[in-house]
Amino acid sequence: MSGRDDREDEPVSGRGDRRIAAILGITEVLCGKTEYTEVVASALEASLETVDADSGSILLHSPADNALVFEYVVGPIADRLLGRAMPVTEGVAGKVFRTGQPSLLNDVSQAPEHYHQIADETGYPSVTMITVPLRTAGGRTLGALQAVNKRHGAFEQEDLELLTIVGTQAATIIENARLHEAARLGAVARLLAKVGHDVKNMIAPVVASARAIEKVLEKHFDALEAAAQDGPLAETELATRWVRDRSRCREATDLLVQATLRVGERTQQMADCIRGEMPPPVMAPTRVSAIAREVAGVLAPVAAERGVELQLHAGDDPEVMADSSQIFNAIYNLVLNAIPATPSGGTVRLGVEAILGGSFPEGRCVRVEVSDNGSGIPAPILRRLFSADGISTKSGGTGLGTRIVKEVADIHGGTVSAVSEEGKGSCFTLTLPLAEAAAAQ
Repeated sequence: MSGRDDREDEPVSGRGDRRIAAILGITEVLCGKTEYTEVVASALEASLETVDADSGSILLHSPADNALVFEYVVGPIADRLLGRAMPVTEGVAGKVFRTGQPSLLNDVSQAPEHYHQIADETGYPSVTMITVPLRTAGGRTLGALQAVNKRHGAFEQEDLELLTIVGTQAATIIENARLHEAARLGAVARLLAKVGHDVKNMIAPVVASARAIEKVLEKHFDALEAAAQDGPLAETELATRWVRDRSRCREATDLLVQATLRVGERTQQMADCIRGEMPPPVMAPTRVSAIAREVAGVLAPVAAERGVELQLHAGDDPEVMADSSQIFNAIYNLVLNAIPATPSGGTVRLGVEAILGGSFPEGRCVRVEVSDNGSGIPAPILRRLFSADGISTKSGGTGLGTRIVKEVADIHGGTVSAVSEEGKGSCFTLTLPLAEAAAAQ
């Protein structure tokens, strides 16, 4: 006798016991989690186990682009779906999200709303499917939960009822986890405000000390040059070294002062943000190659310490309308991310290229490329790199750097993209419209 026939003979009380046991089990799993990502993952894994599904996903609504994003995926094509966005107007999940009505399909091919593009791209067909709304106890729909391809037999009404209840539990706990995360970030913001105040107060003596050191060194170099003038050391290698070292000391103290002042500027921006004061970008004609040279000057010593060569390839590019401070931050983050991802003996290349022909974004732009021959980025991380839930590949990293780059690109009407191959390296491209194009937007 089939599993379905067995279930039909099962007493109603037995089915109720199974449902209660499943709900209690899932509740126990979910309530033990507080981290947002753990809650999402546990909700899906427990749901699929309950209904004996081969794969599934949790899709959460992104209000920014009105799309459903594959937040967590289990199954053979998980790495190809994670982070992917799907319009809320398409697919079974989109319909369930819009209407709030769950769906049970034991022949997905017959559903006119089925989003066939995923199966066509991945070669993994959805044969049977349950989709339920992720609706909180307060009635807010966060997204949808899908269970795909039951391992034994077909999905039943009981499976649908179980997942509907689980969807409500999961949505409520996901929302609580979001609130927990928001509260945690609020505490971090308050701490950062205090730290920022202290940093700002510490900057002045650092700058003053750097300038004092510079003056002392200048006096010593003046004395050495005076002693060696027209003397036996005038034409020696030692004299040449004095000249070179003097130039290096000037560059080092200038770099120290500039970097310190930038820390102060960013600290002030952080404090303004925490107070709710977000000053608009200061747009002015800007030469990106000059900013790239400044970034290279700051980070070349950092790369050298790790045995990495930082190469700069920048020509004579036309100006773009930009906030120079924000462009500096974007390029700085891209290069700084590339350096630790590159092994000793490797190379990080920073290039700036102007494309005068055509139309933006392929043309009429200044293109910044940061490439490396490092470890590369895993595909699941690469897909969500510029999203709000992007994560870092570095130990202790936050993923914030790439989101900063994305925000800078958006503010300037530009674009940012990345390509990567594990074991071979990555290339990030920031494209900014030329001054005329930017002014027209």
